[in-house]
This record gives sequence, C-alpha cells and structure tokens, in this order.
Amino acid sequence: MRVSFAGYMIALIGVALVALVTHMALAHLGLASAALLFLLPVLAASVRFGTGPALVAAASGALAFNFLLLPPRFTFRIDGFDHVVSVAVFLAVALVTSRLAAELRAREAEANARAAANAEQAEFAALLSGDTPDVLTRALAWITARYGAARLIDRDAMPSEDPALSSLDLSAAGWALQGAEAAGHGSDTMPASDWSFLPFAPGHPGGSGMLAVARPMSGTTRRPEEMTQLQALARLIGQARDRLALADERQSRERLEDRDALRRTLLAAMAHDFRTPLTVLTGEVAALDGDLAAKDCALAQVHRLSAMMDDLVGAARIEGGALDPQIEAVDLVDCIDAACARLASALAAHQVERALPADLPLVAADPVLLTHILVNLIGNAARHARTRIAISATTDKGRISLHIDDDGPGIADDLHQRIFDRFARGAGSDRDGGTGLGLAIVKGFADAMALGVAAHRAPEGGARFTLFLPERQVVTA
Repeated sequence: MRVSFAGYMIALIGVALVALVTHMALAHLGLASAALLFLLPVLAASVRFGTGPALVAAASGALAFNFLLLPPRFTFRIDGFDHVVSVAVFLAVALVTSRLAAELRAREAEANARAAANAEQAEFAALLSGDTPDVLTRALAWITARYGAARLIDRDAMPSEDPALSSLDLSAAGWALQGAEAAGHGSDTMPASDWSFLPFAPGHPGGSGMLAVARPMSGTTRRPEEMTQLQALARLIGQARDRLALADERQSRERLEDRDALRRTLLAAMAHDFRTPLTVLTGEVAALDGDLAAKDCALAQVHRLSAMMDDLVGAARIEGGALDPQIEAVDLVDCIDAACARLASALAAHQVERALPADLPLVAADPVLLTHILVNLIGNAARHARTRIAISATTDKGRISLHIDDDGPGIADDLHQRIFDRFARGAGSDRDGGTGLGLAIVKGFADAMALGVAAHRAPEGGARFTLFLPERQVVTA
C-alpha cells in the first residue's frame, strides 16, 4: 500500500512540475507543445508504477492544462469548441499512452520472469547432469532452499502412512499419480493440502513417481507461475532418474558381457590346453600291455574327457560366433556310423537297433557339425538307456526325420522345451554323467545349419530326440 501511495504522489508531483514549467513558459512553448509536455508524467507513471498512477497523472494533467493554459485561464470553464476538443484529445492521448506503456511494462516483467525461470531451469539441469546417484539428493536440497521442504515419491513405494503427510496429503498424492497432474497446495485439486505434488511425466498416467514440495514456511499460497516452475523442475528430475536408470542398466549389461567374454575365453583356453595332453594320453593308454579290463576302463575315461573337451570347444564356438558351417551333401548313414564308432565303448553295454531306409537320401549339412550332434544325441541316449537304443529315420516331402530313442526314464513334460538349455536339470537331461552342455551344443549346431531338433517321450517309453534335416538334391551331368 505504501508503494502505491508513493506512486500516486510522484505522478501528481510530476504533473505539478510540468504545470509550473508550462505556465511560466507558455508564451514560448505554445498550447500544442505544452500539451505534449503533460504526457511526460503520464508515461513516467505508466512505466514505473502502472496503470493507476498513470490514469491519475492523465486526469490531473488534463485539469491542469485546462486550468492554467486554456482561456479563460485559472478557471475550469472551457471557452470555445476548439478548446473542448483540445482537452478531450489530450485526455484520450494520455489514456491510450498510459495503457500502452502499462502493457509494455507488463510484457517486460513477463519476459524478465520467463528469463529468470529459464535460467533457474538451466541451473537445475546442470545440477542434474551428473551420473552419480547423489545428484538427486543435491537436487532436493536445491529445491528445499528455494521453495520449501522437498522429497521424491515413487509409484511403487507410495506410502500408506507417513508422519509428514496427513490423510489429505496422501489423497492428493494418490490423485497426482493416478491423474498425472499437479495436486495439493497451489493447484486446483485439493488445494487445502500442505504439500504440492507434481508428477514427473504430467499428462502420462502410470508415470514412475512425483516431486512433493511442502507449503512455504511463510504460509503464503503458491502462485500459478511458481507451480508451473515446480512442474518443470519435476519433469527434469524424472528425466534425470530415467537417465540414471539407463546408465545402471548399461553398466550391468557391460559387466555381464565382460563375464561372458571371460567365460568364453576360459572355455576356449581350457579346451585348447587339454586337447594335446588328452591326445598323448589316449595313445599311451592304447599302447599299454597288461590288464585289458583296466586298459579299457582307462580308455573309456580318456574318451569321456575328450568328449567333454569337444563340448567345451563347441560351446566356445557357439558363444563366440565362430561357427561357419560348410553345407554340402552328406550321407546320414556314414555320419551315424562315425558317431557310433566314437561311442563304441559307451554303446557296448546296450542293444543298438537301426531302422534306416536303404534309399535314405543325402542331407544338406556340415559333416563335422552333424557328426558332433549325433555323438551328443547317441551318447546322451547311452547314458540313460537301460538296455536298448533305437535309431530310425523317415522321409516326408523333402525332409528327413532322424529319431534316437532310448528305454530310460524319459523326459519330464515340463522339460521338453528347456532340455536344450545349458545345464538343464531333470530326468532325461544330459546333466548327469556329462558336461551339461551336450544338448545345448546340439541346439546351437542345429540352429547354425538351419536344422530342427526336438525332444519328446518315446512311443515305447523313455526319451526320443528327433533331428529334422532337409534333403540335398545332387545334380548329375
């Protein structure tokens, strides 16, 4: 109120000074110039104090112009139509001028406020630019110093009770989360609340949380422009939280990739370093004289270690992306014979039945990878079969289905899809007695050659593994 009164007084003093000057120098100035001088206090009052003092300056200036300058002078009576027009024009010009000056002043104030808000947002964004978790703590301290006590509320950790929040505050917080709009103190929703709740992503229900700011210590109600600024700060906090979450996820993924790379390197190194001594050991054991049973047992264990090393090499090639299948026409019977020969000691205790058509077509595959697949599938059957292993094949519309059955315990229904995962456990898996990688390598090699593989229960009990291979047509000249 004191400032407004001072503005009115200064406006009147300005009019009085102009009136004094024009009264003393009227003979030199003339009425037109004197009237223009009376616009000066109007402009000054509009720019400095606003519309009210400007209107007072305009009205008092019109009266002073009439009283001091227009004949008959020193009376408020206007003599002549032209003088009436002069007073009216002066008053109209003064009012329009004061209005324009007031609008310019308001726009300047609005521009300054917007610039200040943008500068504050830029300062806040710079504060949030770090990648360390404590940036959010610093951001809350920054808001607390300027607007009042601040805290973050996550959607997944919405409190049902909180000593700092009343039941009305909690209701406003729930409304802000559900409606994705500001609620509580300073807003149109539950303004009686002692806290302002501003979602991180206004207009997008289901956001991750919100910023809560307590009522100012002075007890005043937040202005709309202050709520707008707080909403902008809340949006910046939400963006910073998302960026930190992505950074954490990226770091976790990099750590997993580093561990996987180390594991692949270790597998490859082990397989390489073990292969040479195993080859030497196999030759030395085969050349031994003496107890044939002990010799056969030692050879079986060496072959088992060699198969494990083959699995490790296969796993390393799959995970390292080093597979480069050389697809050609392959005789499936020859690959089966080669696999059975490598598994001769393991198959010795079982009855191996073959039901392969005499006219079985050639298949399109990499012979080395296909033989490895068959070694793993037949070896898996040998580990779980009681007495019998059956190898059969059928053809249908250019596709060959190779079945390997055993009369073992079979495969649990819930493992049919997961049996080809690494280290899959359960009856019928290759976990017991193997590396736990055999069937995973079967799937990896099959995928590399665009072959299909599936696990089922065998028609007569036990497990059935089926390999699906495309025929390879051989064109003869």
